[in-house]
Amino acid sequence: MRPEPWHILILLIVIIVLFGAKRLPDITRNVGKSMRIFKTEVKSLRDDDAPAPGTTGTTGTSGSTADDAPRASLEGSAVDEAREHERRRADEHHRPSA
Repeated sequence: MRPEPWHILILLIVIIVLFGAKRLPDITRNVGKSMRIFKTEVKSLRDDDAPAPGTTGTTGTSGSTADDAPRASLEGSAVDEAREHERRRADEHHRPSA
């Protein structure tokens, strides 16, 4: 069964009613960030499975590879963005209405 245009319209109306129009941009932004992180993680896992020719695939004394540094910075930036988002949201919530 193929969805009709009015099915999609009803679904969008239900989503807006459930979450509210104010929160939808935040939700879509967070979903987009999550998708980007997931995509990079999947890519890095595929790259880990197929090491480049001429590399031994050994790790240093810390047990981490050179690829861990960019991944850690990506995860750190996502956490920083989430904290910043929560701080802004708390500021907006506590700010008196004009």
